Amino acid sequence: MSANERATLLAVACVALAGCGDAASRSDWTTLRDTLPSGTVQVTNVPVADVSPTWTLVEELRVGSLDGTGPDAFGLLKGLVALEGGGFAVLDSQAQELRVFGADGTHVATHGGKGQGPGEFVDANGLMLGPNGRLWVPDARNGRMSVLDPEDGFIESFPFADGNYGWVWNGAMVGGRHIYRPWGDGTRRRIRVYDLTMTLVDSLPLPSDGPEDEEYDPQSQPGTFFLGLDRGGYMLYRIPFFANEVRFIDSRGAIWSTKDGDPEYRLARWEPGGDTTLVVETRRPAVPVPEAERDSVIEAMRQMLADRGASRQWDWSRIPTVKPAVEAVFESVEGNLWVQTPATNGEVLFDVYAGDGGYVGTASLGPGLSFSDQVDPVVRGDLAWLIVTDEFDVNYVVHARIVPAERSPAW
Repeated sequence: MSANERATLLAVACVALAGCGDAASRSDWTTLRDTLPSGTVQVTNVPVADVSPTWTLVEELRVGSLDGTGPDAFGLLKGLVALEGGGFAVLDSQAQELRVFGADGTHVATHGGKGQGPGEFVDANGLMLGPNGRLWVPDARNGRMSVLDPEDGFIESFPFADGNYGWVWNGAMVGGRHIYRPWGDGTRRRIRVYDLTMTLVDSLPLPSDGPEDEEYDPQSQPGTFFLGLDRGGYMLYRIPFFANEVRFIDSRGAIWSTKDGDPEYRLARWEPGGDTTLVVETRRPAVPVPEAERDSVIEAMRQMLADRGASRQWDWSRIPTVKPAVEAVFESVEGNLWVQTPATNGEVLFDVYAGDGGYVGTASLGPGLSFSDQVDPVVRGDLAWLIVTDEFDVNYVVHARIVPAERSPAW
């Protein structure tokens, strides 16, 4: 790619973000490109020694309440979409309700509720924005995918029961024509592809580090501690700070993922049914796990073992000393990739990349925003919608503006 082509691509990416006039922080980074013998493009982003955020997400509107029983008293939110005109919709999984709000935060409508009737939910666990601004709600335990209009409510539903319920929906609306749903049975991992009648039209294998027929051994899983139970059976406990695979399906249907157990800042893009086409690496320094924080989680797990009457301790050396460099990935409406990465001061950072893997900038959350990373934020232009929590773990929806960041010490 020529210098002029790269400059044009960067300029296009900047249109989708605030603060693009502050180009110095981006130009200080070096982006290296190479094509491997396999045809995969390798992009390496090398930051400056002292990295400061390019943008800050500044809160403009907060919807939610600590007390009360109104529609803004959220239980546990498992879905968020931004609507045309600046409004948004959320799925409250405790109430099993779809709630719609206007751009000024006023309540517009509530749909659903617990039940098996049309437009009701049993265990809805996600929310997608589909064609014509309609809202798609997966409810596998109820055996269906429901489609609703933000204002008028229930329109139709389609049979859907894939058996993989999950805590929060990890499927995606792709191109307004298909729904991609990750699926696995312990040995095989695939993407199930549905049309908009929830008819299965394809099943695409996901990359695997080992043979698909490899026997599952719960005692040798790299990211978990194993505990056999006296009454039979076992329990697995996630190893704190272990770099579990992070996976994201973008709007084209490509899968971005990290490698399970790899704490490095490395993302691969895989085209369904094809090969890895792009690998993006960023050479940020590793962020260490504070010793006090590591000691605290070990002490808590020691106590848990003692409470269960376990006669032995786990191998605490398996707990990493550095945090995973990639914590979450999502895509802006314009197609830029946002990668959540840890900061040494504990703040929340998002590195932003163009579709070709080139670094565009870094966004930080403004003061007082405690990010809830179970549901992806929505970024459109210089606006963002995200779910935050307070010290009481109460959920709120924040509408924020992305503005140029003031110069600050290294993050």
